[in-house]
Amino acid sequence: MKKSISKVTILIIIINLMVMSFLSACTINTAKKESSDATEKKTANETATKDLTTKSKEPMKLKILGPSGANKFVKFEEREEYPVWHETEKLFKAANLELEFEIVPREQYQVVLQTLMASASDLPDIANLTALNNTTALNLAKQGIILELNSLIDKYSNGNIKRMYKEVFPFAPKLITAPDGKMYWFSSLHLKTYKVTEPAPVNLTMLIRKDWLEKLGLSVPTTAEEYFNVLKEMRDRDANGNGKADEILAYNLGLFNYAIPQWFGLGTGITAIDFETNKVVSPWYQPGIKEYFKYMRRFVEAGIIDVDLITKGGGDAVAQNRVASIYTYGIIQTLEPLVKQEKAEYLPLMPLKAVDGITPATQVEPPNLVWQKYAITKACKNPQAAIAFFDVVYSDEYATLCQWGIEGVTYKEENGVKLLIGAATKSWEEQANKRETLGKTVYGDIVFPRVQLDNIERELVNIPKYKADYQLEAMKYKPYYSNFNDNFLAMPTDEQLEEKTKIINNLTTYSSELATKLILGQASLDNWDKYMKELKELGLDKLIQIDQELYDRYCSIK
Repeated sequence: MKKSISKVTILIIIINLMVMSFLSACTINTAKKESSDATEKKTANETATKDLTTKSKEPMKLKILGPSGANKFVKFEEREEYPVWHETEKLFKAANLELEFEIVPREQYQVVLQTLMASASDLPDIANLTALNNTTALNLAKQGIILELNSLIDKYSNGNIKRMYKEVFPFAPKLITAPDGKMYWFSSLHLKTYKVTEPAPVNLTMLIRKDWLEKLGLSVPTTAEEYFNVLKEMRDRDANGNGKADEILAYNLGLFNYAIPQWFGLGTGITAIDFETNKVVSPWYQPGIKEYFKYMRRFVEAGIIDVDLITKGGGDAVAQNRVASIYTYGIIQTLEPLVKQEKAEYLPLMPLKAVDGITPATQVEPPNLVWQKYAITKACKNPQAAIAFFDVVYSDEYATLCQWGIEGVTYKEENGVKLLIGAATKSWEEQANKRETLGKTVYGDIVFPRVQLDNIERELVNIPKYKADYQLEAMKYKPYYSNFNDNFLAMPTDEQLEEKTKIINNLTTYSSELATKLILGQASLDNWDKYMKELKELGLDKLIQIDQELYDRYCSIK
């Protein structure tokens, strides 16, 4: 018998089909929900990422404190009118930096800075601390008011800072590394070269009136004795033609950095570095000292030195057409325009032989200079931004804008050497009128450090050939002394600084007064042993010892 499907069976089948359909619908809905959730989560993530990216592109803000500029023609407050400012500003904007400046009048800056640092409140992110001496600045570091830089450089720098301080200006760390081995401020850096790679010191010397030599038929002196005789001739024969015996040597008798002491082999300060021996010396102990005083005494006796000008300088006397000889940079061009009566020319002299057995030395301004202090304060909430700021400052692009300005406007390049052009070769007043100047003139020494990769060629282009020839010969001359001995002394420890401070003021005063009296004849060389005893009691030997230690440490810092 054929069985038929019961109603119950059919019902069960229908129910199963309905359940399966329901489960399928649930699965589909769940999948749709999961897909929708994933889409929403992806959209949220994309929105968050977009917000983060937008936030990261927001400029990093820095507040910088500095004094107003000293230049009365080119003013930082008028920076927006100078194309070189806009080019410099682009570098900081490219680094995602937004800078705010707080400028204090220069004459008030030191007091304002000291007060601000003492209170340690409302500090800027970066401060120009140049108005404070090293000791005061290091005390701020000990108190945590300014930050140690080495670790910040290692963590955040793109490499520009280290490259400038280690490769381009390797002498800089020697002068700004504290005794604890750390850096607490950045500085302005200067390097002058010749033919791109050779260091180019600028020489200081005695200049003599070239036109008067020619007018009187006198030869250029080649010895100290001839120099004295020539100046006496100029006075006795009325070189300036005013009917008075008033032609003089403009000279400061109390100092050793006036070029003539170097003819006698003497250093340029109470202590000085002898680069031939790497020893710190004092002119008071050097062999030519007594002969130097005897020699200078002759100028006073002959009336060639005007004692009224001992501490006043010779600027007014130059303008009065009275100065036969004066100490300054050999290639300087500012003296001649001062003389209105006639077309004056000042000839720089190479070191003159003064004493048998002593090689005369020349005096130089070093090709490498380090000065100023720019520190990051504890108020800086974004030290990465502060380091980014200094990475811009120590970039090649900034260095060019700072020292040379804009190519085609303030400088040109010939055979790989940069030369100033246009208004940049004129007075500051003309530069201001034309709004054509160098970056350092607008903002250097104010809120930005100077980075100066300079060359001697630019100074030799527009001067008489005899001055250019002198400079090229003199900068290779040896022996030499620096006009700035501190440029080769490492930062002292607290103890060394305390001892130097106790010594230096009284010793400097005594040295200057004694030198002046010996030349004027108010003190006798017969009492030499007495003077040496007094110099020792005032700490001369101790000062030599400390400076030797500082020079040795300078040489040892890598």
